[in-house]
Amino acid sequence: MSVETWVDLAHDVPMRMDASGVDQATLHFGQGDEYSMTMNRANLTQLVDLATQAIAALDAA
Repeated sequence: MSVETWVDLAHDVPMRMDASGVDQATLHFGQGDEYSMTMNRANLTQLVDLATQAIAALDAA
């Protein structure tokens, strides 16, 4: 794992993705793709699960 910066996304940040190959995708954030994160399928699944938990916690608050 390599982390090079802290990213704080506002609600209106453009996002897109590129699927490259069978088991990898890159998520791009910002107008000019200022930040990107490349993940394999297993890590993407973990991210979605964690995001789902975060949404549930926010809804419960």
